[in-house]
Amino acid sequence: MARSKVDKDSEKLDDASMERVIKLLSEKGTKKACCAILNISYNTTRLDRLIEAYKDKKVKDAERRLEKRGKPASKEEASFIITEYLEGATVDSISKSLFRGVQFVHNILEFYGIPKRNSSPDYFHPALIPEISMAESFEPGEIVYAARYDSLAKVVKEVACPSGKTYRIYLKSERFREFAYQPVWELASLRHLRAEGIVL
Repeated sequence: MARSKVDKDSEKLDDASMERVIKLLSEKGTKKACCAILNISYNTTRLDRLIEAYKDKKVKDAERRLEKRGKPASKEEASFIITEYLEGATVDSISKSLFRGVQFVHNILEFYGIPKRNSSPDYFHPALIPEISMAESFEPGEIVYAARYDSLAKVVKEVACPSGKTYRIYLKSERFREFAYQPVWELASLRHLRAEGIVL
């Protein structure tokens, strides 16, 4: 009878799972139980390799973070943080990519007036637009941030609306690829970022 193989896509090799495995081994747990946690086939050689690679990565990450500690953000780092965040990346994933702290990433976003995403999208309670990102009008083709959808968007045109200046926009996030209508006060201008050389 053929042995069933574990689907590679279902393997759990994230940091939290690796830490659980290391803790389990330190408490005299079995390698079989560790393989089960990681959802990998029972293979002690591969398990040992995965643990060693994870420990090496942790050491290198700590060294990189130490190198960068106290150093101001470069223009490239600021651009990466803003672009990734506006395109939907989490602060945590950006922090790990740059070997910088989570607070460092938050500080850059705040400094450049990037609207904070809600922890979960809330259509009826969009995030407030920071003052630096407010604008009275937008041009067709301009890239903006639509707070109600937590998404970058392209301005299509201004439309008549009794409640105030409103724009037809095209949403550009992974979740939304569609047209929508947004009042001017729920759109964040990104002109100040382009003036700083950050292109979206």
